[in-house]
Amino acid sequence: MGKVGAAEASEELRGRLQWFLFGRVVVASFFLVGLLLHSRAVGGVYGVRHLTYAVVGTYGFSIISAVVLHRVRRLNLYTHAQIIFDVLLVTGMVFMTGGVESPFPFLYSLPIINGAGLLLTEGAAVGAIASIIAYSALVLGTATEWIPRSYIFGQPQFDLQSSLRFFSNNVTFALVGLLATILTRRLYSMEILIRERQGERDRLIVLQEAIGRTIGSGLIVTDPSGKITSVDETAAAMVRMAATDMIGHDIGETFPPLQLTVSARRRFLQSHDKMDPIEFTHQAPEQPPIHIRCATDLLRDTYGNPIGVLNVLQDITRLKEIDEQQTPTQQIEALFREDLEAAAEIAEESDGLYGISSAINKIRQVIDRVAKSDATVLISGESGTGKELVARAIHARSARRQKPFVAVNCGAIPENLIESEFFGHVKGAFTGAIADRPGCFRAADGGSIFLDEIGELSLHLQVKLLRVLQERVFRPVGSETNVAVNVRVIAASNRNLAAEVKAGRFREDLFYRLNVIAIDVPPLRDRREDIPLLARHFLRQFADMHHRNVMKISPTATRRILEYGFPGNVRELENVIEHAIALCDGDTIEEQHLPEYLRDAATPGPATAQNRVTALNLPKRLLNGINLDADVADYEKNIILQALEQSGGVRKRAAELLGINYRSLRHRLQKYGISSGERDGDEE
Repeated sequence: MGKVGAAEASEELRGRLQWFLFGRVVVASFFLVGLLLHSRAVGGVYGVRHLTYAVVGTYGFSIISAVVLHRVRRLNLYTHAQIIFDVLLVTGMVFMTGGVESPFPFLYSLPIINGAGLLLTEGAAVGAIASIIAYSALVLGTATEWIPRSYIFGQPQFDLQSSLRFFSNNVTFALVGLLATILTRRLYSMEILIRERQGERDRLIVLQEAIGRTIGSGLIVTDPSGKITSVDETAAAMVRMAATDMIGHDIGETFPPLQLTVSARRRFLQSHDKMDPIEFTHQAPEQPPIHIRCATDLLRDTYGNPIGVLNVLQDITRLKEIDEQQTPTQQIEALFREDLEAAAEIAEESDGLYGISSAINKIRQVIDRVAKSDATVLISGESGTGKELVARAIHARSARRQKPFVAVNCGAIPENLIESEFFGHVKGAFTGAIADRPGCFRAADGGSIFLDEIGELSLHLQVKLLRVLQERVFRPVGSETNVAVNVRVIAASNRNLAAEVKAGRFREDLFYRLNVIAIDVPPLRDRREDIPLLARHFLRQFADMHHRNVMKISPTATRRILEYGFPGNVRELENVIEHAIALCDGDTIEEQHLPEYLRDAATPGPATAQNRVTALNLPKRLLNGINLDADVADYEKNIILQALEQSGGVRKRAAELLGINYRSLRHRLQKYGISSGERDGDEE
């Protein structure tokens, strides 16, 4: 490190010396030519010949210095010699222009400043000391007539004024040396800092490009307005465009799906949330289309102000092709692979919401926003989809989470008791009212009340509920005093309340009072990607509850579960898993452990039961029983042949159509002497 640093410092000093020598020649030429013209004009003692010697000597010394510069090893000594030569050169100019009365002593500042620029403090000190000595020797020499006056233009008088000029000049030389040292040190420190920052920037650029190449992602940076400022090589190669063709243009011009409106961009710049990744298709001129996934994040300075946007592009074309080529069996295995546990930890929420589908993620986002307010929420969805879980999640993330959450099923309470259940009653209000009852609304005071299946309420109770929603005041049954409560109302219904309003079975004013914020929970059949996660959750839950060591579900049972429609949604899936665990005597749920209705409703493999019967052309007549063994053998052989024909001779596919494993099919092929062209390449 030390040797490398010394070598770099020497090269830098050589470079500065080259400019120093060039500057000397320029300055010396200017002043010596001016002095030559002045000499001719005044006819001084020093004529043209002497000045010519001075000019030639200066040029000669500078040229020799430049020639030997790259061969000199002791650069410090060489530099000192150059500084002293400049001091002597200036002394000669002062000597020939009047000595102590010369107007050019300020030129001593040049070698001092040059010395500071070359060697910092050391150079400034050498220049200042040499200037003071040379100038003092010149002035004192002329004053004592050690230097004959005849060699000076004019006849200077060394009086008090000359003495003051002499001392002030020397003090000036020292001050110039000090100031030059301070300034050059600061400039040098700034230069080092700039180089370090430039080096860091260069390293970051190299690191960015290396990361982009390593992870196979392209990086595009835009300014806050959306104009592209930087494109790395990976991104340019990915989109088949030159970086220069993209820089300076709006990113929406090159990638229309990434175009943001002015308001959307303003919200993004003011937000601290990341944008959801966007997948789109891009096609360069005369190039095949590619599928790109773009993740976007905001770049901020140290003060938190947005300074740009980072777009990370991934080419997912191959992944799309692989996904399209996957067989149903491969898709099932991918859904239930072991690393789904990691996805479960990410998707699982403390409030009980399980799911990784886009629908569930959107519901979570709505819950996060809704929970911060006290607005009334109406949750719609089929029975068993988890509407109460959504309501509990809203309460759990709200400021009311430390207060009660009261759930009321409006369809499970007799109509003559529901008013008392809601608002409470006083003792003696009706037969059987032997004590005061607070009611659900008073029990939920300060918290949230969940009115499930609110579409079951009668019209007269809807009127009373509307008054509570509007005024947050109610009167218990049999009481003459109003009660004020502070509750958040969350309602749910499996009916289409808008249609109920049109049919006259639900009050329109109550509907709009409830429908301030609407959340629709999709049925399980519309988010099948959540089934593996939910199944694993219920598997762990009921295995612990029933003290069973059931750890997994077999592929055939998995296929049955995934193909089933689940009209009862999540609640039905929960019952199916509990049923299977109760019947399972090992560590794996098999097909026979599933409910019978589920096994009859779905078939393993991609074909439905109806398609499978049609594909195999099963006879609808009963066997006549004349020769049972022979007829069954012929019948089985005929089915196998049709399955092989249907599968194009692929044995594994034929086994799936027949609902048997591959080994069983091979046994039957050998039994009946059937050859399928030996197409077993897909059995692995």
